Amino acid sequence: MTAEQSGIRYQRVRAPRSHGEVLVQPSPLIAERLIAENRSKLAAAGNRPLGYGDVELDTIRLQAREDILRIAREHTSSYRDVSDVPASDAPVIMTGHQPALYHPGVWFKNFLADRIAAHVQGIAINVIIDNDVAPTPSISALTGTPDDPRPTRIAYDQPGPRVAWEMTHAQSIETLRSFAERVEKTFQPFVANPLVTQFWPQVIAGVEADKPLGLAFSAARNDLEASFGLHILDVPLSSLCQTEWFCRVVGCILMNSRGYRGVYNQSVQQYRDVHKIRSTSHPVPDLGADENWGEVPFWVWTKENASRRGLWVSGSDDQMTLSDQAGWQIKLPCDQDLPSRLQQLTSQGIYIRPRALMTTTILRLVASDLFIHGIGGAKYDQVTDEINRQFFSFEPPEYVTATATANLPIDVHLKSSDDLQEIEGRLRDAEFNPQRAIDGVMGDGPNWQSLLEQKMRLIANVPNFPEKRLWHRQLEEVNSKLRNQIAEPVARLRIERDEVVSQLHQKQLLTSREYSLLLFPEDGLRNLLLDLAEKEI
Repeated sequence: MTAEQSGIRYQRVRAPRSHGEVLVQPSPLIAERLIAENRSKLAAAGNRPLGYGDVELDTIRLQAREDILRIAREHTSSYRDVSDVPASDAPVIMTGHQPALYHPGVWFKNFLADRIAAHVQGIAINVIIDNDVAPTPSISALTGTPDDPRPTRIAYDQPGPRVAWEMTHAQSIETLRSFAERVEKTFQPFVANPLVTQFWPQVIAGVEADKPLGLAFSAARNDLEASFGLHILDVPLSSLCQTEWFCRVVGCILMNSRGYRGVYNQSVQQYRDVHKIRSTSHPVPDLGADENWGEVPFWVWTKENASRRGLWVSGSDDQMTLSDQAGWQIKLPCDQDLPSRLQQLTSQGIYIRPRALMTTTILRLVASDLFIHGIGGAKYDQVTDEINRQFFSFEPPEYVTATATANLPIDVHLKSSDDLQEIEGRLRDAEFNPQRAIDGVMGDGPNWQSLLEQKMRLIANVPNFPEKRLWHRQLEEVNSKLRNQIAEPVARLRIERDEVVSQLHQKQLLTSREYSLLLFPEDGLRNLLLDLAEKEI
């Protein structure tokens, strides 16, 4: 199949640039219709085998729904009241992200999911994607003053092993405990009373209770959401990976790894062709093959070696061997108990977790009625959709793309890129059209007027070749004399340009949308995100 025959199309999706702007697609967002259409698509495909042992999609979805709601309630109720969650047959509106200290544009997805759920009397669930590798333990911030801002990073922990969030625990409780105070002190010239003050004590409590760092972050964030009036539940992906239905989906992919790998790699290449991407690592690397081994879209690590590795499978109809191609492997019989054996691996210190495209395949086909992506996930899920069309042979459900831009509440009165463009134009004129560069500076001086008259005569009498070479030299001599006449104002103009460049750099720092939600004041950010989400319903 060519890229033109597939469902993959070029998408130009960009985050909104200005404070208070949102990107929500489709627009207008008619949630009831999307949910109804998605449920209809999934019902029509309900008899398609999606789980090991040819278990059908309908059965997998029923099992998944029961488990997800139970686990989400249990998880969230460990730190706040969840008695107001709707009945279990309500539509599930789902989103998800890594448990990082992310910017408000990411957080907006939770607000939108909650508002949609309230509108359709559904249940909003945020999946904590704790199988991704935790980043460097610090956040971007500013130091200095609003008139002289400088970028900095503030550490919330000391660096530790580069492992999944699920396996990441605090390395330095002292660094963690001092984080909020250090943020407040550094950021005080920019924002008074940032959210970190309210947020951080619960993080410390979670860590002291031996929670992984990501779950401590997520509990503090979700508890804050509840204080804002949101009812969205949290559920860790790692918990879903230990359910029977999830392991049935894993078993289905393992048993059909050759066919799945072919569809997966073909769909990834179609995306590269449509978007003119040369890199073989984008949007995701191909799944590999080596003699009797084939790579599958899952990660594996062990308690002894917690670094994520690709999962490979080899075997026959009777037995499969799983390996990381780096020394670890395990043999499993391909009998009716395979899902149960996969389910028990975590308790044995073996962790099998889905990669990005498989994660959204499971969350969208099995776990939800409507899924909300950010920009990155929405782009790459074109690949997921194509894989699902080709491998499972049905049209996948639609999803929503959502993000927002929030700037720190700092008054910014600086030059704009238009000002720089105007100065750059005048400096170009100083080189080639000096008479236009410095308006009114030279006045009616006789020397200046004489040079202008010489230039006008030359321009009015352009000779043919070969006399044109002499003419060009004469024109350049006149321009050079004109430039000499305006040397001082041009120097001042260059100084002005440098000042504007400096101001634009300051403006870029002050208006970045990438700062953690912890740096914002509570009231302003809460009201903004609630209002923006409500307007989209």
